[in-house]
Amino acid sequence: MRNRTFLVCLAFLFSLSCGLDSGLNVIQEDLNFKELEEYLRTAKITSIEVKESEGRTAPWEVTLDDGKIQRRGRFKHVHRSRPHYLPDSYHYEIAAYELTKLLGIHTIPPVVEREIDNIRGALQVYVEGCFLLSKLKNRSVAPPDKEKFAYSLQELSVLENLTYCVRDERDTLINEITWHVCRVDFSEAFAPEMNLIPGSEITRCSRKLYDGLSNLSSDALRSKLGVHLNKDEIEALLKRGKLVLEKLNNLIKEKGEDEILF
Repeated sequence: MRNRTFLVCLAFLFSLSCGLDSGLNVIQEDLNFKELEEYLRTAKITSIEVKESEGRTAPWEVTLDDGKIQRRGRFKHVHRSRPHYLPDSYHYEIAAYELTKLLGIHTIPPVVEREIDNIRGALQVYVEGCFLLSKLKNRSVAPPDKEKFAYSLQELSVLENLTYCVRDERDTLINEITWHVCRVDFSEAFAPEMNLIPGSEITRCSRKLYDGLSNLSSDALRSKLGVHLNKDEIEALLKRGKLVLEKLNNLIKEKGEDEILF
């Protein structure tokens, strides 16, 4: 359905050498995200290739140029929101990214809403330098820091439960240099399920994400995600957030904070 080799990764979070420009300076993560969002909104589209071979969604691979830097991106425009029997919407991509911003984490590459050729959709930055989690077993090298790599996967599990987006190893990417993990393709996320994903274990969490969850207000969530999610989807997200916190708090009581929060 999708060309998995195209998928983006957060290489820039750690090496911050972005897109097609090898000379990008190392800057703060939050600032870099804001700059990339603005770039996605305003850079000129110089080419479009429709990926018709990738199934019913047929995303576009675009090239962007602001006169200084040229980058690639992926544009999704399909919008089948619930209660469609096959929900798949670019709004869910944006909602997932906006959620990570509210939580203070950088697990999803920047994505913005934009109109291209009179069609509205979600445009996500393409970053080089990753391999698929599904290919990990075929690689002869191991993570340089196995514990840190495990942390990245554990943090991802929390996000996947919040968005109710079951992990697909073809949508989970690993930075070639840092081995940090990112996740793309949330176009089918946010099912109005009031429970966590069966079999998707939550065992640990970063302190930053834990604090973000603890401080997340329903008003802020509705304000940022209300244009992308319906009432049932938002209520289910709030419920799953409470369940995740309950799970983590129980683990902290059982094993201690230093064992659960990294």
